[in-house]
Amino acid sequence: MRTRSRASGFGHVDKLPSGRWRARYTGPDARRRSASFTTKADARAWLATAQADVVRKAWRAPEAGRRTLGAYAADYVARSDLRESTRGLYASLWRHHLASTWETVAVADVTPQRVRQWHERATRTTRPTALAQSYRLLRSLLSVAVTDNVIAANSCRLRSAGTPKPARPSRALTVTEVQELAAAVPERYCALVLVLAFGGLRFGEATALRRCDVSPDGSALTVERSARHVGGRWLVGPPKTDAGIRTVILPAFVAAAVEAHLGGRVPADVEALVFGTASGNFLARSNFGATFRRAVEVCGLPPVRVHELRHTGATLAAATGASTAELMHRLGHASPAAALVYQHAVAHRDAEIARALDALATGGEVVPIQAARGTSRKRAGAR
Repeated sequence: MRTRSRASGFGHVDKLPSGRWRARYTGPDARRRSASFTTKADARAWLATAQADVVRKAWRAPEAGRRTLGAYAADYVARSDLRESTRGLYASLWRHHLASTWETVAVADVTPQRVRQWHERATRTTRPTALAQSYRLLRSLLSVAVTDNVIAANSCRLRSAGTPKPARPSRALTVTEVQELAAAVPERYCALVLVLAFGGLRFGEATALRRCDVSPDGSALTVERSARHVGGRWLVGPPKTDAGIRTVILPAFVAAAVEAHLGGRVPADVEALVFGTASGNFLARSNFGATFRRAVEVCGLPPVRVHELRHTGATLAAATGASTAELMHRLGHASPAAALVYQHAVAHRDAEIARALDALATGGEVVPIQAARGTSRKRAGAR
């Protein structure tokens, strides 16, 4: 015989023939749910928790949380609004860095502790950039579950885990160092080094340039696409952000190098790659990286990453006094945050400001910083 009792007007508690207690209630979705417990008190507590969730509008269908992260990842990667290169990146990150741990885990079972343990293990075997990208993807998958009201909160709460931590901070090269590197790489890559450093293009943007994207005199580059090698194939699409579609004007000495490069190394076809391989294919970052590292050693410089050429271009542009909006346009940034980094990165400007303040305080002539910088450049040019 079963004994039924009502639990504070919400659901029922029954004693089963087995001696266990079953709690049942009808959820906001009009579906009946039940669970069995050893004691009546446990059954009532379960009902009380469900009732509190309903009242607080925090109730979620228990079975929804049993959907695995693998299922969420499959749906996320298949989204129609993803660029093909982004889709390939996400699929690769999931396959190589996340699936082995999270494929069969239900989203409701993902806790901050499990995320922290995974991240600590992955730190030992995964490069910083890949680890940060993987963490961001995991966080995005859980955000979908939160949006769907499947889980109450996102368990990815590690501070700064989504930001790559390079082995050392990026540094800007001097103009002389860039010119030395351009002379040290094979001749076919000389103009590429100059464009990356003084044009501030991303590597994928530079290597996707076609002859038709460059003005005849080499002074202007139209950036409309980017190339990336993902999953064993080349993916060519728009730049990283909509702001990445832009025209970049090059300094005269870089334009001259590009013009010479077009005349001697690029086929006449308007679709020919400007900075491709000798066979006319896309230039892989890994291959160029090895060549670039050898040039760095030849020049006797400390280790330099290819991306630091873009960092150099951004810092030099900021040093000319370019505004935030101007830097955003030149670099293809969608938000001011990244451009502000370079405006703040020019250390010698602080000394210039201090000298100007000192002159002001002592009654001397104050030379505008912008004018002083222009004078320095003229003198440097004379040398």
